[in-house]
Amino acid sequence: MTRASKKAAERFFALETAKRIGANWNLGEDRESPDFLVTEGGHRFGLEVSEVFMGPSGRDGSAMKRAESVVQRTVNSLRARFEQIANASLRVQLVGSLSAKNLESVLSRLLAEDFPSKPVLHHVVFDTRNGLRAHATKGLRHDWFSVNDRVGWVDRDPIAKLAEALEAKSSDLKKLQDAVGPDVRLLFVSNRFNNSGKLCLSQPAGIDLMGFRAVYFFSFPENVIVFQGGELAA
Repeated sequence: MTRASKKAAERFFALETAKRIGANWNLGEDRESPDFLVTEGGHRFGLEVSEVFMGPSGRDGSAMKRAESVVQRTVNSLRARFEQIANASLRVQLVGSLSAKNLESVLSRLLAEDFPSKPVLHHVVFDTRNGLRAHATKGLRHDWFSVNDRVGWVDRDPIAKLAEALEAKSSDLKKLQDAVGPDVRLLFVSNRFNNSGKLCLSQPAGIDLMGFRAVYFFSFPENVIVFQGGELAA
C-alpha cells in the first residue's frame, strides 16, 4: 500500500466513524503523528488511526495480513495483464490454488470470453484442471480477489487484542500530545472483508485507555464502539 492510498483509507475510516456515531468531524489536511487534527465545533483533538488484525503480530506487523497482501499482489498482477489486453472491468473471485499454472489458465479463459463485447453483468464460472475456480462478472469497475482470504471465522471477543494494540500505541502518547495538545484519541479499525480483520466485539467490555481521551473501535463495515474513561460509551 502506498502512502497516498494509506492516507486515503485512514480518512475514509475516520469519516465513516464520525458518521456512525453522529459526530461532525472536520479532519483538515493529511498529516502524521497524529494522523488528523480534528475540529468539532470549537474543540480540537488529535486522532490516530490504526488497523488491528487477527493472529500473531511481530516487528513486521500481522503475519496474516502480510500473507494476504502477497496473495493480493499476485491477483493484481493477473488483473493488470488482463487489462493490458482486454478493455473491460471485471469482478473476479478466485477460489482454490493460485499456482502459476492455474493463473495462466484463468487468464487464457478470461481473454477467450471476449468480455469487451459482452454487456455489463455478463457472468461466467469455470474451473481449471488443478483446483482453481473463477467467477467473473463484467462491471463498471474492477474488483479481483481470492475468496480464500475472505471466508474465515470471526473473533467475537477481541478485547485482549485491542488492549495489546492500545498498549503499543501508548508509547507514542506524549509525542502526540506535544504535537496537538492533551486530547488525543485512537481509532482502531478491523476490516472484516479480509480474514485478518475479522474482529467483532459482541459483548460490552471495559478497557484501560492508557491516557488516551477516547478509543473508537470500528468493526468495518458493521459498527463503531466508543470507549471513554475505560468504559463502553456507545
